[in-house]
Amino acid sequence: MRIAGLLLTLLIGINIGFAQQTQPKRYTTPLCGSVILRDLEDKYNLQVYNMEMPGVEGREENERLKDIKAESAGKFPRKATKGNNKKTTAPMPLLGINFVADSLSGVPPDNYMAISKGKKAVSVLNSYISVHDVAAGTYTLRKNLLIFSVAIGLTGANDFRFDPKIVYDPEADKYICVMLNGTNQYNYIVFGFSQTNDPTGSWNFYKLYGDYSSDTTWFDYPAISITKNDFFLTGNKIKYDSSWQAGFKKTLIYQIRKEDGYSGDATLNYQIWDSVTYNGKYIRCLYPLNPGDSLQNPAQYFLSNKNFDVLNDSVFLVKVPDTIGGTGSLTVTPIVSSLSYGVPPNGRQPDTSLSLATNDGRILGGYVRGNEIQFVNTSVNPVNGNASVYHGVISNFSTAPTLQGHIYSLDSFDFGYPNISYTGNTGGVNQSIISFNYSGSNTYPAFGAIFFDGSAYSNMLTIKSGDSTIRMLAGKEQRWGDYSGTQPDFAAIGTVWVEGIYGKKNRQYGDYMAQLKSPFYTTKVKDIIPAINTRLYPNPAWEFMSFEFNLSASQPVSFTIVDIQGKVVDEIAAQYCREGKNLVQFNIAPLPTGTYFLKINTCNNEPIKPEMFIRKP
Repeated sequence: MRIAGLLLTLLIGINIGFAQQTQPKRYTTPLCGSVILRDLEDKYNLQVYNMEMPGVEGREENERLKDIKAESAGKFPRKATKGNNKKTTAPMPLLGINFVADSLSGVPPDNYMAISKGKKAVSVLNSYISVHDVAAGTYTLRKNLLIFSVAIGLTGANDFRFDPKIVYDPEADKYICVMLNGTNQYNYIVFGFSQTNDPTGSWNFYKLYGDYSSDTTWFDYPAISITKNDFFLTGNKIKYDSSWQAGFKKTLIYQIRKEDGYSGDATLNYQIWDSVTYNGKYIRCLYPLNPGDSLQNPAQYFLSNKNFDVLNDSVFLVKVPDTIGGTGSLTVTPIVSSLSYGVPPNGRQPDTSLSLATNDGRILGGYVRGNEIQFVNTSVNPVNGNASVYHGVISNFSTAPTLQGHIYSLDSFDFGYPNISYTGNTGGVNQSIISFNYSGSNTYPAFGAIFFDGSAYSNMLTIKSGDSTIRMLAGKEQRWGDYSGTQPDFAAIGTVWVEGIYGKKNRQYGDYMAQLKSPFYTTKVKDIIPAINTRLYPNPAWEFMSFEFNLSASQPVSFTIVDIQGKVVDEIAAQYCREGKNLVQFNIAPLPTGTYFLKINTCNNEPIKPEMFIRKP
C-alpha cells in the first residue's frame, strides 16, 4: 500500500497565552434518581428513526456546508498522484479480538465505546447502550437510551436521546455516560455515573437544561474527557431555528466534580466556562483532550480549529488550569500552521449515486502524554482532492508549542471520522494508533487503522471490510456518523480498543469493535487473534445454512447456537475437523424466528469469532 500526499511539514508555533475568563460560573443540580441497568424492562428495544438527511447543527448550516464543499472541490479536484506517493516504513498494528458491537443503529450511528481494566466493554450509539463480553465477541445486554435514562423524569413527544458518549475512569474504575435530549427549548444534557465497575449495575442520573441562560440557544455535539478530579464536557450553543451565519453563538466548557456523580450526591457541583474567545470571537467546537496513559491533574487542555474553512492554518490550544474551586484563568494559545487543513469532500461509494457525509474539518480526537499532544481531524488533501486524515503533533505545548502536521491520504480511498489513542513510548517518542472509517469508488464503507511510530505511518490495516454500500436515507448524501470511538487499554500498555462503522449487506450501518496492539509491544499469543476468514450463508435464512472456516491444525470442534443474550440455545454437534478450510452445513428450521450466534470452540482455542445469523419467518 502506498500513500499519496503524505506531507510532513513543520508548523510554526506561537507561544502566547491569552487569559480569557477570570472566573467560571458555578452551579449545582439535584440528583434525578438511580437505575439498575440490567433490571430495566426494554423487551422490544423499540426506536423510531427519521430517514431524512439531518444537519449536524441545523438544516441551514448543512446547506452552507454543502456550498463550502463545492468550493473546495473546485479548488482541489480529485486526481491520481502515483508519481508523488511516498512509501510507508512503520509496521502495521496487530488485530486482536474483533466483533460486531451492535446490529442496531440510528441515522447517523454516532458510535462510541469504553472498556474497563476488567475487560467490561460498553458501547453507545443512536440510540442504545450495550454491554459486551469481549472474549466471546457478543453483547450481553442492550437497552434503549430512553429506558436507560428514565430516571431524569422527562416525558412527552420531545423526550428522545441522541449524541451519546461514554468514558471509563481508570482510577475510580467507573463509567460516565452523557447524552442529549431534544432540541430548542426541549434540550437537556443528561449524565449517568456508574456506582461501581459493573456497567450493568446501578447508575446515578442528573440533567442540565440546555438553555441555561435563557438566550434561546440549545446545546449540541458533546465531546468529553476526564482528569483526576473532574469530568469535562464541551458543546456548541446554537440559536433556535437560525441560519448557519447567525445560529452559532458560543462553545461551552462544563467542568463537573466526578465524585459527586459516582456517589449519587443530592447535588452535583459544576461550573461553566462560557467566554472562550480569541480576538473577541467565540472559538467553535472545542475538543477536550484525552489522557495518554494516565489521568492529568489538575489542568485540562482543549483544541479547536477553523473547521468550516476551505483552507486555514490556525489551531487554538485552550487550558482550564485547575479543579472546581481552584484559582487561575482560562487561557488560549494560537498556533499558526504552514500546512493548511480544510473541509473534506464527502466519501465515495461503489454506488456513485450515493456519497457519505464527512461533515466539516473539526478536531475529532486527541490525547496528552508528557509534554506532547497528538490529534486528528478529517481534511481535504490539496494534492489529490480526497478526504484524508490530518494528524498533528504539538511538542512542548505547555512552554513553547510547535506543531508538526501530517496528512495521511490514499488515492483510492476517502477517510472519515478518525480518532487516536496513545500506544506507548519507545526511543523517547510517543506512538499512536489512528482508527477511521474509509470508503472508495471501488470499496464498500469499511473500518481501518494505521500505526504511527513517532515519525512514519504503517500501511493500512483493514479491521472490518464492508459488505455493501450504505443507503439509509432517501437522498444522495448519506450520514456516515459524527464520530468514532477509541480508548487505550489501561491494563495493557500498547493495546487500544476502537469502534467504527462498516457497510452491512442490507445497505445499513454495521457497528464494529476491535482490539488493536502496537507492533512495538510483545504480548501473549492468546491476546493477539489473527484474522481468520469465515463465511456464513445464506443469511438471513429459514432452513439450511453453510459455514466456512479455517483451522491451523486438525482437532475436535464443537458448534453451539446462542441467543443475543449469550444464553445457549442448543449444542449442534462436536466433530473432528481437519487442518485448512472446512465447511459445515446445518438446519435452522427448528429455531424460532430471531437473531442468534453460531459459536465455534476448538481444543486449540483457535480464534474463530462467533457469527451472527437471522432465522427469518
